[in-house]
Amino acid sequence: MAVNPDPRPGRWLLPLVVLGMVLFTYVFVQALPGVDNGSTDATGDTTTTSTTSPGTDTSSTTTTAVALDPSVQSYLDSIAEFEVELTGFQTEMSTINSQWDATDRTVTYPETEAALTDLADRVGAWADTVTAVTAPLGLEGVQTVLGTAATEAANAADAVVAGLQSSDTGEARRAALDSFDEAVRAFTSARDEAEFQAKVSN
Repeated sequence: MAVNPDPRPGRWLLPLVVLGMVLFTYVFVQALPGVDNGSTDATGDTTTTSTTSPGTDTSSTTTTAVALDPSVQSYLDSIAEFEVELTGFQTEMSTINSQWDATDRTVTYPETEAALTDLADRVGAWADTVTAVTAPLGLEGVQTVLGTAATEAANAADAVVAGLQSSDTGEARRAALDSFDEAVRAFTSARDEAEFQAKVSN
């Protein structure tokens, strides 16, 4: 009868099983998504920013810049400046009329007339500049609206002066002031439309 040199041949089986399980687990974990295995994904030119505040979750924002034709961008910048000037005129117009309508009036008629006349002259010169602008291709329609609103603002400013000089109790001047404010709103709306059309057609 032959003698078995290893009386416990199964004692090598358990370590082999354990080693196999370890190797299988390693391979399986490396294959899971989200595991950093040293590889880097390729990305495009999109810019992603992350911000973290104490007590808040991390948020990411992706922005894509819209590049406009230089001539279109220059036009949009110009009419934006025109709008700033016009709103400045509106503030000045409101201030002058509020001072004249105040119960405890501190300004004289000559002072008010001179201030409104000077303002009307500046609004008229501004309107001439606006209407002389040539719009880029595709924005001619909105430029027409801007020019019309500018002209209406100039006419309303002149009407405010005429209303002050009239013999009524202020009705004509206040009506002209309302017309001026309406022209400002029309100009602002047209300027917004110009930006919208420029971005859509880009």
